[in-house]
Amino acid sequence: MIPAAVAVVVFALNNKDPITLNLWPFALVVEQELYLVLTAVLGVGVLLGGVVSWSGGGHMRASLRKQAYEGEVARRQLQAEHEENLKLRAEVKAMKSVMEHGSQQSSDDDGKTIEHAPSSAAPGGSAGQLIKSQNVS
Repeated sequence: MIPAAVAVVVFALNNKDPITLNLWPFALVVEQELYLVLTAVLGVGVLLGGVVSWSGGGHMRASLRKQAYEGEVARRQLQAEHEENLKLRAEVKAMKSVMEHGSQQSSDDDGKTIEHAPSSAAPGGSAGQLIKSQNVS
């Protein structure tokens, strides 16, 4: 930014000669120093170029906003799926623990072992118990 300011100052000091501007069709004649006219034209050109560039990039900014929104939605979905995954893993771990403890055999007073069978093994599909003989020594 500093080199540009230095260039403008040097340009202004070297171009102090007056010029006559004929502003046709208004029949207006203005006498002004050259550096003022050229600096004003340069400033107007920079402003117009900025406005045109900004307006031309409107569709790109809209597209970026849409992509940012979609990315946020996807991030939230991923977080929800991750939490659901953790919950299901905890349930599976708990079920495995129950299955391991449930498959252990317990003895009753008659020397018979009672095993808990899955519901599909019981008659009629209801939960039941299988009774096995056990050799007591």
